[in-house]
This record gives sequence, C-alpha cells and structure tokens, in this order.
Amino acid sequence: MGIGEVGELLRRSTVYIHSSGRREQSAGSGVIWDSEGTVITNSHVLGTGEHLVELWDGRSFRADVKARDDVRDLAKLKLPATGLPAATFRKQAMRPGELVVAVGNPMGFTGALTTGIVHAAGPFPGLGHRPWVQAAIRLALATATTRLTTHSSPTICS
Repeated sequence: MGIGEVGELLRRSTVYIHSSGRREQSAGSGVIWDSEGTVITNSHVLGTGEHLVELWDGRSFRADVKARDDVRDLAKLKLPATGLPAATFRKQAMRPGELVVAVGNPMGFTGALTTGIVHAAGPFPGLGHRPWVQAAIRLALATATTRLTTHSSPTICS
C-alpha cells in the first residue's frame, strides 16, 4: 500500500472540529476513537461554546464534551452517531528510522497529509514511564491533533 492509499484510509477517521463561543473561535483536528461516536482531540482546540464536528464525507454533528484535561491537552467528545469509521491502533513498538504519515486539517484544509521519520521511541527521561514517539514531521501552522501512523500500519498515536 502506498502513502496515498494510507492517507485516504486515515482521512476517513480524521475529523475537523470547529468551536465557537461568544468571543472566541477555534478549529482543529480529531480522531474517531470508536464507531459509537467518541472523538479524541486536543483540549486547546475546544473553546467554551458549541463544538461542530465534520466527518470526511461532509456530515456534521454537534458534539458534547465528555472529558477534558488541559494539562495533557486532551479532550473526549461524543457525537450523536454510530457506525462511524473508527481509527485502528498499532500494537507493535515504534522503531527509529520508520517512515510515518501525519493527517490533519490545518487551517481548514481537510485531510492534509505529510510524512516524517521516527527519531526515537520509548520512555524518555523526565517524561515518566509512558512510551513516547519523537518524530521529525513538517506540520503546517495551526495544526492540532495530527494523527501519526506508519506507512503500512494503523494509527500510532493522536
């Protein structure tokens, strides 16, 4: 499978999120976590107002915030929809030198794709025992919640 085909598959479970409140607007990307309407995004993508989530096929849904952790910059949304194309996740450990692909919606460009290389993977001193992936990927300005995947595997992290 080529990078273009991988990108097309990833775009189906990557969403565009637009939040609007009385004085603020924000936008970014998210990942469909399960087929029952759970979406994971960055906390900083969400404002204080309403959250509209647009799917790859053009459907839009209002989302409810179910959990938010500003310290870890993560948020969990729930859409009133089922049967959604959820991301699949890789179980193998990352290795330095692997090619990775990132998909997101920077500045509203739906399904933008870029590539990079893994530099290091595993627990890093000062970051605890959780595994981390350090990768060199050129991202567009204002990109949020970009999905990282290898050229032949499902989502690694989001």
